[in-house]
Amino acid sequence: MILAFALLLGVGIVAGYSPGLLDRMMARRIDPQVVLATWVALVATTFLTVVAALVVVLLPAHGPTSLLMQLVHHCVTAVQHGAVPRFHAVTALLLLFGLTSLLLLVSVRLMRHVRRQRRAHRRQLELLRVAARPEAGPFPTMWLPHPKPLAYSVAGTPAFVVATDGVREELCAGDAAAVIEHERAHLHGRHHMLVGLAEALARSAPWIPLMRHSPALVRTAVELAADRAAARLHGAGSVHSALLIMSVATAVRPLPSTPWAWPTAPSPSACTTSNSWGPARHESGAHWPPAWRG
Repeated sequence: MILAFALLLGVGIVAGYSPGLLDRMMARRIDPQVVLATWVALVATTFLTVVAALVVVLLPAHGPTSLLMQLVHHCVTAVQHGAVPRFHAVTALLLLFGLTSLLLLVSVRLMRHVRRQRRAHRRQLELLRVAARPEAGPFPTMWLPHPKPLAYSVAGTPAFVVATDGVREELCAGDAAAVIEHERAHLHGRHHMLVGLAEALARSAPWIPLMRHSPALVRTAVELAADRAAARLHGAGSVHSALLIMSVATAVRPLPSTPWAWPTAPSPSACTTSNSWGPARHESGAHWPPAWRG
């Protein structure tokens, strides 16, 4: 039982202090891919440690199912006779109930996200097959006849990038290529899935600091990761120039509060100053909004 409490105490410390750690990593301009990997590891560690604590509590019996029935029977019998159930039994039941509820909530949120993303993908693909000109590539680019420079990525099967003719008309060739590469990086990195997971965790366990902090962190990290991917191929100057031009040409829209409202792209792309990719210079006003809302 002492070991179980020690594990739960460790979970509380990790979940409470890890947001500050992740923020410091971002402030020090550590590679956003490393930040995302650290976030995934911390979330997984939190869940696995709670499971380990539950296993420790249930360990004395011959099997978890038989002990679970014994715990329930003990608690019910104690209440019926006006006694207080053993602390060990109550703790085990609360851990089991809490962990099961959290896993169910996260699973439901993720399934809703996947269903909405699939509906949006199917709807957009039907429209784009009529209105857009496809261009082959690692992820196909669907070009729409529209004067304003807009670009966004759509996860799914097949995954693709949507861009308007305004991207080619308003930007030079290098800047336009950086825009497309930024969106392809979202698809390569499965950023849509990461944002959906972060939102599901935050909605399911907002009382846990790590989960509550996850959406803002992941949204920023995936944008910086996509910016870096584009800069590696086309240079930081091209990415910076493209974002500045598009932010001026495009009316700025507020960020959606959840990916359910905008299931086809993580969050509007962020502009950073030339040769600097840290959150201290992050300007959320410069972005590439989608043509349709999901």
